[in-house]
Amino acid sequence: MKNSLGIIGGVGPLASSYFYELLTKSTKAEKDQDHLNIVLFSHSSIPDRTTYILNNENESPLPYLLGDIKTLEQLGCKMIVIPCNTSCYFHKTLQENTSIPVNNMVKDTVDFIKNKGFKKVAIMATKGTIYSNLYQNALTEAGIEYILPDTDKVMSLIYDYVKAGKDVSLELFNSVINGLNVDGYILGCTELSVLKKELNLPDNFVDPLEVEVIKVLDFFEKERIN
Repeated sequence: MKNSLGIIGGVGPLASSYFYELLTKSTKAEKDQDHLNIVLFSHSSIPDRTTYILNNENESPLPYLLGDIKTLEQLGCKMIVIPCNTSCYFHKTLQENTSIPVNNMVKDTVDFIKNKGFKKVAIMATKGTIYSNLYQNALTEAGIEYILPDTDKVMSLIYDYVKAGKDVSLELFNSVINGLNVDGYILGCTELSVLKKELNLPDNFVDPLEVEVIKVLDFFEKERIN
């Protein structure tokens, strides 16, 4: 399928389906043919990214991601998105192995935050993303201060609730971020992106999936519904 977007999903499944929904609803279209051609892999058997980053003796997701990228390349995709912040840990290697642009969700999100003029943000992310300093390094380079909420509480929201299919109350969510003096929040795990929708969080909760929708539609020269 020529001139299509490739999505490596299943990491996690709910987040990738939400990204597809968000992309579809954000595209200004009057008929089916106005939408993007999309190849979506829901490759849920890819090993957990955080587990590998925290202990390299566990199985690496990298060979799976590289295999999917090669397949998407063969299918005629012109851009690839992986709706998973933690997967950006492998971005350099992934991009070196293909001529197709592989979006770097972390870099794109920090660029977006800088353009918004935020001076200090809280990073809500998995231990893998935090441990690898993906957002910390990008924010420091951009001249933006950051703080880290309690990572164990954030991990519980992600793994014990969203990935497990359990509802998160606004009260529970707020208990993780209470007392933080910041301009905004990075929802640095795509499971948290789902919570933004479900809890109707305000715009200073920056969703990397929303950032990627903008990048994708601009790349394919599609009009957006603001």
